[in-house]
Amino acid sequence: MALFSRRKKSGDDAVTPASDAPVEAAASDQAQPTETVEPPVAAPSIGISVQAFRGMGAEAGPAVTLPDADEKPSPAAPVQTPPAAAAPANEAREISSPKLPFAPGLPPEQTESVPGMKDNVLLREALQQVEKGATNEELLGVMRQALQGHLYIRVNGDARAQISEGKPLAVAVVRDDERQFMLAFSSAAAVRDSVKLEADPAATSAVAQPSTSVMQQVVQGDFAGLIIDNASAPHRVVFPTELLQKTLEQADAEMVVKAIVAAPREQDSASKVGEALTRTRMWVAVNGGNDDGQVGIAEAQTTDGKRFLQLFSHPLEVIALGRGDRPLPFEPEQLAKVLAGHPEMAGVVVDPAGPTMIVERDALAPVLELAAAADATAKNAPEA
Repeated sequence: MALFSRRKKSGDDAVTPASDAPVEAAASDQAQPTETVEPPVAAPSIGISVQAFRGMGAEAGPAVTLPDADEKPSPAAPVQTPPAAAAPANEAREISSPKLPFAPGLPPEQTESVPGMKDNVLLREALQQVEKGATNEELLGVMRQALQGHLYIRVNGDARAQISEGKPLAVAVVRDDERQFMLAFSSAAAVRDSVKLEADPAATSAVAQPSTSVMQQVVQGDFAGLIIDNASAPHRVVFPTELLQKTLEQADAEMVVKAIVAAPREQDSASKVGEALTRTRMWVAVNGGNDDGQVGIAEAQTTDGKRFLQLFSHPLEVIALGRGDRPLPFEPEQLAKVLAGHPEMAGVVVDPAGPTMIVERDALAPVLELAAAADATAKNAPEA
């Protein structure tokens, strides 16, 4: 049976189902779910402890320092190496099946479990490792991957018609007593599995939206949480709204850097990261401290002695390493100052827990230009 059939591709076009198809897909980043419909699906309980996710990152912190090239690491300025599964090298190493919360160093190839509908492969593969009674570390690994790419949401009725008429999408939910949970999916196949549970599958459609947009809709709506791949037990998760809200508060809404690092590598991927770092707040891992309140930024070293500053797209990326480091926000100007002040630094390694990317110093030229501009402004500033 043909589950999906496509028209001509366009950014706003919906996909028309075949005559016997139970699901149709649309593409929209603007629809807001304000109407809901309850599908006949058993509602899982929400027994997730969020303790491991609390205090994900401070909004401000003490000054940070890097050791000089000839200095030995000290508690105030640690040089720390990520786990072997994400150790930097001239190229990120591909690990076939690292255990959650880690992921392969290189992103997987893009797949379409239903032709014309791209999967969120990283999220789908993370969910495959989840079993009943998942640990906080495993859930953290799933949340990390859920922050990038897109999610599919189910819609009661014709999603294309609702979008074209400017109507709010009637999104599918699962109810548990007085609580309701929004449904989202990592792939079209997961949507298909969920639709099979419907009494009238043809009345259901699907729409792809950025993951952070879906999470924001859960936070802003009357939802107790988000269920991902509800019909794929035990490979499904339930994230409470409290956790989603905290995660979004400290996330780049566009997840620009994470999106580049999580995508299949292209010749200019490193250059794209370098340019994005000029306008995107990142995070560093800090630990230790001394009497003047300074702490050291974690860095990594390659086997040939090159030093790379560790950068993280979200506080959860720091926590995933399990080293007890504290995430600290790092603005582009701070990164520029550190790189300019330490010419021996070979570059940065982004999200060491995987997928990860080594960005050499030459690709960070746009960041270094920020430091040069700041110096020029300081020199030209009138004396007080």
